[in-house]
Amino acid sequence: MNRFSKSAAGFAVALISLTTASAADMNGIGSPSAPVPTDSIFDEARFEVAASLGAKSDFESGVFLIPSLFFDPLHSEGREGFDKFFHPRFFLSASISTDDEASQLMAGASWKFPLLGPTFADIGFGGALTNGDLDEGGRGPGVGSHVLFHEYIALGVNIDENWSLTATVRHSSNADLASPNSGLTYGGIGLGRSF
Repeated sequence: MNRFSKSAAGFAVALISLTTASAADMNGIGSPSAPVPTDSIFDEARFEVAASLGAKSDFESGVFLIPSLFFDPLHSEGREGFDKFFHPRFFLSASISTDDEASQLMAGASWKFPLLGPTFADIGFGGALTNGDLDEGGRGPGVGSHVLFHEYIALGVNIDENWSLTATVRHSSNADLASPNSGLTYGGIGLGRSF
């Protein structure tokens, strides 16, 4: 892995370790029917293993490790309709290439909606910083800019009160604000731990 990937990996591991330790005292707090303030803003840690969904010149080889932290300072859980829209969770993620492709740091707002039974949808929008090649013809897609827009959608199922499985599609690109605009697109499977 290159220096950017190693730094992103170290940063992600440190954040997840800190979050897990900080949330250890929150065992026993169930899913409330209405927002309940807690001592911690940490809401969930998730770890995904992903692969490129790009075609031809947009394809990236290898596996991408994606640790994410979700924060809920606005107490999104239990809110509905427009109230939920104005009270998102926030995420901080890293996409770490295991094969010297583009790595990213991503952040933004997300909204988690219950579906049928234990299933849910999670949608997020924000920005990303990448070390990907700016021009086409190098390794992987030419992204045109190191600063990108980022969005994802995940469908998940709650295994119990604390653990969930997710299937996620992610995309980062510059929205044609720079040239070229080959996107970074991934699909992955994740395991989440709520606090």
